[in-house]
Amino acid sequence: MSDPAPERTATSSATSYQVVARRYRPQTLDDLVGQEHVVAALRNSIRLNRITHAYLFTGTRGVGKTSMARIFAKCLNCEIGPTDKPCNKCDTCRAISVGQDVDVIEIDGASNTGVDSVRELRANVGLRPSRSRFKIYYIDEVHMLSTGAFNALLKTLEEPPEHVKFFFATTESQKIPITVLSRCQRFDFAGITPEKIVETLDSICHQEAVEVEKDALWTVARRAGGSMRDAQSLLERLLTHSEGCLTDDQAREILGLASDDRMLDLLESAADHDMARLLEQIEAAMVVGVQPGDLVTGVLELLRDAMVQSAGSKGPLMAVGSRQKPRLEALAKNWGMDSILAAMQIMAETKARMKGNPQGRLLAELGLARVTRLDRLSELSDVIARIKSGGAPAPTKRSETSAAQRSGTVTTQRITAAPAAREVVNSNAIEERREPLRPATPSVKREETVPRVAPKPEPALEKSSSPRDSTHGDLPNLENIRNRWEDFVGKIGMRLGTVVAGYPPKSFSRSGEMICEVPLAFDKMAEQFALPENVGKIEEASKSIWSQPLGLQVVVTDRAESVSKTESEKTSKWLTLEQEPVIKTLVDMFQARRFWIDQD
Repeated sequence: MSDPAPERTATSSATSYQVVARRYRPQTLDDLVGQEHVVAALRNSIRLNRITHAYLFTGTRGVGKTSMARIFAKCLNCEIGPTDKPCNKCDTCRAISVGQDVDVIEIDGASNTGVDSVRELRANVGLRPSRSRFKIYYIDEVHMLSTGAFNALLKTLEEPPEHVKFFFATTESQKIPITVLSRCQRFDFAGITPEKIVETLDSICHQEAVEVEKDALWTVARRAGGSMRDAQSLLERLLTHSEGCLTDDQAREILGLASDDRMLDLLESAADHDMARLLEQIEAAMVVGVQPGDLVTGVLELLRDAMVQSAGSKGPLMAVGSRQKPRLEALAKNWGMDSILAAMQIMAETKARMKGNPQGRLLAELGLARVTRLDRLSELSDVIARIKSGGAPAPTKRSETSAAQRSGTVTTQRITAAPAAREVVNSNAIEERREPLRPATPSVKREETVPRVAPKPEPALEKSSSPRDSTHGDLPNLENIRNRWEDFVGKIGMRLGTVVAGYPPKSFSRSGEMICEVPLAFDKMAEQFALPENVGKIEEASKSIWSQPLGLQVVVTDRAESVSKTESEKTSKWLTLEQEPVIKTLVDMFQARRFWIDQD
């Protein structure tokens, strides 16, 4: 018969249990964490007897708005008050602390949105408080009131009785009419820093006689997002699983989070362009219970910390602890700011697309795969700057090309000025960069000293303004050809004309074909002049202009000099830019296409 007593005691203890967030709710102004500016202002208003009739507390969830309202109500109605240090012992203070004082009416704005609720409030405003100094109305989530309710409250809010005070709290102050805002004294509650959250949680664990690793508390603090209540709720979950000492790995497993090392492994795989290893790591994270949304959020926060490190800022880190900081610094240094920013944008878009989408894992893998395809982008801004200044890539030396092929890499070309200028423009601005060789169609071998011809030319005639002494008969005058070269380029269309627009012929072959010398950058495009359909197109265009069906041979050489300053030449420079490995990577990654529009 003695056994039921412990059971009744246990049942009674279970029913009276309070969660950590309620048990450790602040009871005085000194207990509030992270809102020193609000505390200082309210202390002064009490000490100087400048207590207004309406206060508005704004801020995100769990930062202390309701706690502040109750503490301030105790400051005003305490038996020894008004005071900035309520006793917390009198009946009034104890009743206010649990939200049961008859003169402090707490109203949920979300469930009392209509005009009738406000009319009832107005009817009771004129009644004196039962036992306290002030009758206080605290309306939580006040932005949920309807427009009619706000309008019904305006007059009472502007000129309430001397014994009435209004406290409003909201997470969305922009939804409150300006007519209400202008009648309140507003206080903005800041998000609580991770350092202060960790300090508070450490104090709670000490009082609960629970040993928890500091890294586990940092994990909770970062997960809380500036909300003390969220942090205390997460700590409540951890305490129910604690047996002796709670480690960071256990905390992450309980909360379904990937470890810092796991997240860094993911980013390092992305930075190394190792998609196979990345996908394996994603699978391993999913197996241990990490949700796709949490994975994307973790990567995004880690990229933010990498951005801070890359910028050299002393700002606090959100995603990693001191143990992983050296790895993050190395990652930020090797990856570069441009790549980090591009990865952040990709992951931010991925996170937005995942809202309400059942294919969360697929989208997470897609976003991380796109990050893996990112190449170093630090040279891209320099390339664009040189395009705007009229630059074009210089030819790659045969020795450099051979060395790159032997080592399994390709070498980025340097940017030089237009061929006519023949001067190098800031050749050191874009450093040679090595990257893994990707399979591609074999390119035409470039020569510096031996020009490549497409198709193979016959021995050229001597340059002359009157080549009528040749065996081929009368040919148009070269000066006449140059004068009408722009018309000819317009006839053959942009696809062909872009190559030869700035390079009119300087001679004829013995078979009577015009010979144009173009830079090495056009080696691949020069091959299209040998296609039968283009040969006929060229002959037809030349016949319509010079009354003779002339052929055209294109010689690829490093000695080509441009004589044109037209838009066609600018277009040709854009085409040469497309041969840059960085641009090729972007085209492959975003599946970019260039559309050609022929004039005919």
